[in-house]
Amino acid sequence: MVARNTSTRIRSDAVRSRSALTDAVERLLEEGRVDFSIPELASEAGVGVATAYRHFPSPSDALHAYYSRAAGQLTAALDEIDVDDPPARFDAFCEQWVAQAEVWGPAVRHIRSHEGFIERLVAGDPAIVALHATLAGVVEALVAKGAIPTADVTATVLLWVTIFDERVVYDLGRHHGWSTQQIVEHLTRAARGALRFVG
Repeated sequence: MVARNTSTRIRSDAVRSRSALTDAVERLLEEGRVDFSIPELASEAGVGVATAYRHFPSPSDALHAYYSRAAGQLTAALDEIDVDDPPARFDAFCEQWVAQAEVWGPAVRHIRSHEGFIERLVAGDPAIVALHATLAGVVEALVAKGAIPTADVTATVLLWVTIFDERVVYDLGRHHGWSTQQIVEHLTRAARGALRFVG
């Protein structure tokens, strides 16, 4: 029993350390400190340097972990939406997307990948694969209902993702002074137009 309790404590300590480090990545990015070192990250997180290196051997590993967490949070929030009608579900997705992007967008905007969405999808990036699957399900339901024309699902998902880029949400909110509702309405109209909604 002692060994099991010790093992559980070590695992929970590791989870807490990784979470603290990933939270610290967000704070550093929000401050514009993109070129941080692992010792700087450790200091910001309040953990030892050796611990930080165990989790993230390089800053790029820490950045990737943060991006993956943000994308995972978005996918999880979208998956929680319980709306049956496909167009209403699409609108609910758009609203939740803006709400999520307002949380992590100020940090994520600093670390946009040089690789394209489809490129990362084909490469099997787990966060992108999961997000694509969630969005593709909505697109397929819209096509089945006749709400949008028959579409190349992946290209349509790419268009949707592009319109809801967190940099757009950040820019409209922080620098254009729009409210969350204004952003939601503007981007949802843009996405509906791009996807050629019927009616």
